[in-house]
Amino acid sequence: MPRLRGSSLRRAAALAIVIVGAVVFLVRLVDVQVVSAAALNEDAKGKRAVPVTISSVRGDIVDRNGNVLATTDERYDVQLSPKNTKLNDGKFWRPDPERGGAATVEVTAQQAFAEIGAITGQSAEEIQKIVDDALAKNPKSDFAYVKRGVDLTQLSALKELGIGWLTFETQYRRTYPNGAVGGNLVGFAGQDEKPQSGVELSQNECLTGTDGFETYERGADGVTLPGSVVVQKKAVDGGDVQLTIDRDLQWEAQQTINQQVQQTSAEWGYLVIMNVRTGELVAVAEDGSVDPNDVDASDPSKREARSFTSPYEPGSTFKAITAAALIDQGAATPLTQNLTPDYLEPEPGVRFGDAFPHPPIQWTLTGILTQSSNVGTAMLGSSLSPEVRYDYLQRFGIGASTQAGLPLEDSGYLIPVANWDRQTAYNTMFGQGVSSTIVQTAGVYQALANGGERVPPSVVRSCVAADGSERRLDPGDSVRAVSGDTAKQMMQMLETVANEAWFKDIIAIPGYRIAGKTGTAEQVDPATGAYRTDYVNSFAGIFPADDPQYVAVASIAFAKSGDGAEAALAAFREAAQATIRTFQIPPSSGQYEPLPTEY
Repeated sequence: MPRLRGSSLRRAAALAIVIVGAVVFLVRLVDVQVVSAAALNEDAKGKRAVPVTISSVRGDIVDRNGNVLATTDERYDVQLSPKNTKLNDGKFWRPDPERGGAATVEVTAQQAFAEIGAITGQSAEEIQKIVDDALAKNPKSDFAYVKRGVDLTQLSALKELGIGWLTFETQYRRTYPNGAVGGNLVGFAGQDEKPQSGVELSQNECLTGTDGFETYERGADGVTLPGSVVVQKKAVDGGDVQLTIDRDLQWEAQQTINQQVQQTSAEWGYLVIMNVRTGELVAVAEDGSVDPNDVDASDPSKREARSFTSPYEPGSTFKAITAAALIDQGAATPLTQNLTPDYLEPEPGVRFGDAFPHPPIQWTLTGILTQSSNVGTAMLGSSLSPEVRYDYLQRFGIGASTQAGLPLEDSGYLIPVANWDRQTAYNTMFGQGVSSTIVQTAGVYQALANGGERVPPSVVRSCVAADGSERRLDPGDSVRAVSGDTAKQMMQMLETVANEAWFKDIIAIPGYRIAGKTGTAEQVDPATGAYRTDYVNSFAGIFPADDPQYVAVASIAFAKSGDGAEAALAAFREAAQATIRTFQIPPSSGQYEPLPTEY
């Protein structure tokens, strides 16, 4: 009996151990599969999951017709996992295309390096060095670039190699399909598409998208596990920015101004074309504009939109402001008579003269404008107080930036009237002692051509988001510069100027009536603080004069050979002809009726 009892106890103890073990196992199993399952799965996933950024695409910049001026090309960075190139003694297997089916072929890391290099233009030794350098810094290194910026053809060839430790990331590079056409306005982007200038910079908020990201799981050999890719956040691409310029007209304007600058050996030249009704700039051309694809090849001083950033004293084109103020204030009419000498000293220490010697001539206000007489302009203009004349300069947009949609802009130089000295009070009547950008000057003539209403100029029309919604740029409110009747009389005077002055044949366009005014202005030399002895020559013209559609202003600075004035006039004519062709402007109707210039 004792022996039987001992045997029973042993069996009971063994059974108890089994039961306890089973309970422990069951508890652990429940903990793993139920209680801690989520945490363990997440931990395992975290060790295998790889986050990948889904890059958003920067929006395009297009002209008024949708022609692309700036866009983003896809390129691809080739990467590898240095540590995984050492797995299995640097060997891996991939399908054998010759035998087919499930057959595989062994590939060494050195063979893979040679295959990769044959596509990327690198030697196997170069790629081996990339791996060795990465592992020398970190024996567990899981990332190194092989080649950055390969194209789609290279990417496809690399993927066909079937190398598990080779990965790819999409990158984007800014390109400019039309090169320097509009480059001064479009601007350019630097490394990683960081905007540097122009619309690229001013409209960056519209152009920039929002990146997304996805995750995938990979095995110990670095190969992505099938079906493991999960998009966590979708990327939202940037919006497109539409400009007001016309690409083809912009090209013609740039060709025109470059040619005139080269022929006259001028220091610089600008040419802008503006829609009379809307204030939209359809061309903003400057000599030597930057090609955003090759910024370093351009003159650093010519990389910005100088039509907005570089003001200069306009000269006689501003006599139109003085004449308009006189008429608007009831102080004169186009036929007001004035016996005009060629030189005047209205008060001690204040003196100025006309550009050519002449005896006192009986000119009307129209004649004074036609002959571009400084003396006659000042004699009649001085009937208005400096405060009134200052007010009209402001009404025409002088001294205030245009807010046309570019990041950099100079408002020009307009001294507060309280600080005008005696000479400035006279000089401002004929465009000296004050400065403006060429766009501001165009705005003066836009107002006169538009019934006296100045519409703020614009170069950016809208931002179209990725979802198709459109946001129009608000250029600001229109300003009543002068009355409609004053503007009508000014148009008659400016058409008389264009048809009676010495330059009438240079600007003539058969079938189209032209109105406009020349300007010849001295400029202060920053080095000396004194006026230079050479000039900036300009012409501001309106066409057709009987039904104003567009304003074009051309300026040629400091011509060293040839005639700068004739170059500016020729640039205007070519710009007007190109605009007429581009927008199919019908010929003028009715006959030009000149106003008397003398009495």
